[in-house]
Amino acid sequence: MPRVVFHPDSRTTEVPRGERLLVAAWKAGVGIKSVCGGRGKCGSCLVEVDAAVTAADALTPLTEAERTLLPADAAGHDYRLACLCDVRGDVTIAVPPESQAVRSAPRKPYTVTRVAARPIVARVTAAVEPARMDAPSALAERVARGIAQAARGRKPVLPVEVVAEYSQREGFDTAREATATLFADRHVIQVRPGRRAGLHGVAIDVGTTSVVVFLCDLARGEIVAMRTAGNPQAIYGEDVISRMTHVQQDPAALATMRRMLVDELNRLIAEAAAEGGVDPDDIVDAVAVGNPTMQHILLGVNPEPLGRGPYLPVWSDGVEVEARSLGLAIVPQARVFVFPMVSGYIGGDTLAAVLTRDAGFYRGNQLLVDVGTNGEVVLARDGELTATSCATGPVYEGAHIRCGVRASPGAIERVWVEPGGRIRWSAIRAAEGGGDPRPVGLCGSGVISSVAAFVGAGLIGPDGALAAPGRHPQVRAGASGRAEDVVLVAPPFARTGRDIVLTQKDVRNVQLGKSALRAGIEILLAECGVERLDRVLLAGTFGNHLEPDDILRIGLVPPLPVERVRSIGNAAGDGARMALFNRGHRRRAATLAKRMRVLELSGRADFQELFVTHTALAPEPDAALAA
Repeated sequence: MPRVVFHPDSRTTEVPRGERLLVAAWKAGVGIKSVCGGRGKCGSCLVEVDAAVTAADALTPLTEAERTLLPADAAGHDYRLACLCDVRGDVTIAVPPESQAVRSAPRKPYTVTRVAARPIVARVTAAVEPARMDAPSALAERVARGIAQAARGRKPVLPVEVVAEYSQREGFDTAREATATLFADRHVIQVRPGRRAGLHGVAIDVGTTSVVVFLCDLARGEIVAMRTAGNPQAIYGEDVISRMTHVQQDPAALATMRRMLVDELNRLIAEAAAEGGVDPDDIVDAVAVGNPTMQHILLGVNPEPLGRGPYLPVWSDGVEVEARSLGLAIVPQARVFVFPMVSGYIGGDTLAAVLTRDAGFYRGNQLLVDVGTNGEVVLARDGELTATSCATGPVYEGAHIRCGVRASPGAIERVWVEPGGRIRWSAIRAAEGGGDPRPVGLCGSGVISSVAAFVGAGLIGPDGALAAPGRHPQVRAGASGRAEDVVLVAPPFARTGRDIVLTQKDVRNVQLGKSALRAGIEILLAECGVERLDRVLLAGTFGNHLEPDDILRIGLVPPLPVERVRSIGNAAGDGARMALFNRGHRRRAATLAKRMRVLELSGRADFQELFVTHTALAPEPDAALAA
């Protein structure tokens, strides 16, 4: 079979002749950006063939359809699109920084919140009677008696597979003590010879674009280690609709997406366990949150009904499944609690975010906004919860942006214009402080920051149009003579060796995402009779890195004093950990799901009208500010 090598990490795989290059990359564990889901529409899966070591016929010939999507400055480079060429022979591929997607580790901030430790799992040390000929008793009976005594007389539920697994452990027949792990006080999920003290669990936040795993000490209520990565399902598209469509067209894609996700979660769990010095045998509980599509795929449930009216999930209650049924690499009989869902677009991640709020959230008018590939908004009005969801698109994750990249080292996250007109920027640095300091592109916060900065400097008008060429030396004209883009970084100073720009089309994409979210917020406020907001809370990775001044400047949220807009970090991950540390929060999540009303925006005539109104990129009158 042909051998494919991917640089810069030198990952290698062998694939059948005729395999699509994008699929070969996934098999090699290489993340390549694919905004359109591999349908040959976006040109984001750009790679470069190493012609020095690759035969001319190692890939299928370049077609005219592929040629039209290649960069205009492709001269001197053997560029190809991974979704439009098939492997025919041994090939060596370089994946440029701007095309790297899945394996980059997005920032997933979290809030250090102390939670009273009351986990749903516990470990007890049981005395195990020795086997005796004069008083014969089966191993399961002796173990159960010991557990019942250690658990203060409560009769345990001891599955045969747990005893069977125990009987294969070295020293089980001579051990006089055993450590039993109990779920919900009675259900035995593990028995080990001798004494074991560790009690750990994992909290999992599955996003459309990224995943995060928290390995936690359940006895102490502390995080031991954290790992993040891109969601490998991104090869099927950057948004949930693309992934639903793939499952609809090919039902086998559901199992593939699930396997990709679980494999990545297992890799992250293993890395976190190694860092924290934790034996996987001591990881005995798990909680998972995500949007409805991600939760469906994790559980192997067809998400396709979420994408068509009446947009209902296949199930909505919180569920507990055994880790082995998911293939999760923790104790096989450990339960994985997957959060409830409120509707087809309001999932466990939104509930988890609301779960983190204290009593102050339920006083006055508070708005919680999670901006991502889908924008979820929850309004707390004097204790009443109403939620809605807006299809903002993946622009806020850096997708559908000419030089868009994930929020990882090298991504420009802040842009500003100095009084003299000089355009400045700052990029995310590698945690260890090394590597090439030159930028690779714009992440979501960098896109919003640049648009806001250029609006403030007059380089973008209220209607979203770039200023005329000549207004600023970095505003360039296109073939039509009208402004086409603004150059942020010239080729010598970019790691890609090409201009990093914000284009007129990029600005239009920001307007579309912004107006969709703002229209949804305005309808929600009107339906609930709210004229003034007391506070806006920004949740999620993207929201955590937005500057309140920037989002107010472009009108992403209703006008109010800047000090009343604040970020609350990765609230979904925080809520998942709360439910992991304390069983009471699982019940609270179920209660929140029942009391939250959902406002459906599809089919509303006023949405389109408000959508058009709020495409404007301009601060609203000061008179509209909340008191």
